[in-house]
Amino acid sequence: MKTYLYPLLAGLLCLAGCTGDNTPMEQPEETAATFRIDTRGEIDPDRLARLYIGERKPEHFTEDPTHLHVNRIVDFEDGEVTVTGLKPQWYKFAFVSVPRIEGTHTDIFTETTPGKGSCDLNDQMIDYKPVFLQGVGSYMMENPKEENNTSNIPIHSTPDGDIFRKVINRWTESGKTVSESVEMNRLNGQLVINMGVLEDQFDCDGFTQGKVTVTVTVNDLPTRLYITDNDVDEIKTADNYNSMSWQTQPQPNEIIRNEEGNKVDVEKKHHVIYINLLPATLSGSVTVTTPNGTFTYPLQGATGQPVIKPNTRTWLTFNGVADGQFTVQYAGYEETQIDVDDDAWDGWQEQIII
Repeated sequence: MKTYLYPLLAGLLCLAGCTGDNTPMEQPEETAATFRIDTRGEIDPDRLARLYIGERKPEHFTEDPTHLHVNRIVDFEDGEVTVTGLKPQWYKFAFVSVPRIEGTHTDIFTETTPGKGSCDLNDQMIDYKPVFLQGVGSYMMENPKEENNTSNIPIHSTPDGDIFRKVINRWTESGKTVSESVEMNRLNGQLVINMGVLEDQFDCDGFTQGKVTVTVTVNDLPTRLYITDNDVDEIKTADNYNSMSWQTQPQPNEIIRNEEGNKVDVEKKHHVIYINLLPATLSGSVTVTTPNGTFTYPLQGATGQPVIKPNTRTWLTFNGVADGQFTVQYAGYEETQIDVDDDAWDGWQEQIII
């Protein structure tokens, strides 16, 4: 395991809105804290990393007993972050890493009431909707379960939608520096839909590019995520969106014909769709439009609805037109920390047939 250390990008940023520190004339000697983010492989430079530091302030308890004052916010490059000027007391440190999305940038960091400038750590959130708007990944694959299959042909590569976080509580002592490693965990999951060989499934031999579309619609999606977690890796989401749809256009498989022009075989490449989502119970549908008609199938089986779990891929495999249902499997990561080498979601955990 390698650890990469990077210099601090930005200075310490203090949120406005909270006043009245009541600082005494004489203070104990201040301290510092250094945290290292352990990784496997080099950190993707196109991600944003941020540290939120919370503290209890008795003067705020009369306003809200649950208020956790934001001492400061630090933007840094993954690897190492050092904060100074800490008083010897209790602090909550919340580390997050999010995608750097063009046109959104740091606006992905938000709060319960956007633009309010709240200094309560419990109000700080991540806006996941920009991840949805990036689109989805879709591939033509000979064997969708083989992550490194060289025959995979990406139509649209999967955008970065990973949210990593770790929240810890620490006491600082006068004149002493806290120094430790931190491992962040992936909070989002991913929906993977394998629609199979479409020419065989829907009897649409010889369709040309653009003549077949697959539309995935998911209802009641959470779009925001709270930074804090009550110290037990709790994932709190909010602002469920009514409906979100993504459309893909699969590439036609090559039809192999004999001298008489009759089909004798077809390339067995499956159309597979990848969508990054926050944890939730899924409802929605998959609609396939072909020259022969439109076919819609619910994202629900006989025994219940599929679930998006943190750090887990939810695989839906289409069982065919006659069956009209999906096989559901849940695949976890081999590694749970941030930025594993090949970003593999390995290790089968359980299988449910619905």
